[in-house]
Amino acid sequence: MANVVTITKSAADELKTILKAEASPEHADYGLRIYVAGMGDHGIRYGLELDSAQNGSDIVLDLGGIKTLIDEKIAPSMQNIVIDFTDTSDGRGFVISDPYLCCGCR
Repeated sequence: MANVVTITKSAADELKTILKAEASPEHADYGLRIYVAGMGDHGIRYGLELDSAQNGSDIVLDLGGIKTLIDEKIAPSMQNIVIDFTDTSDGRGFVISDPYLCCGCR
């Protein structure tokens, strides 16, 4: 599946830092799980979490050197989303954007 998710360098770097901080034998297989967190006024809301449990229905991607898990049932809704990390005076955090959200294509 082409262009399911893109991760920026700043997001990949921050995730690598987090994964390194979590490094321990029990967390050796941790990766990033992207999931649908719910529906909002502006469409689908996505969530991110560290997860080591790979399910049989997961698609496993390598995004910027990060093992990434996405359930195959929701992968089509993630077509072309971009995960970024921002660090501004307003705060730090991951931002998930959907280029199709603004035109009502979803």
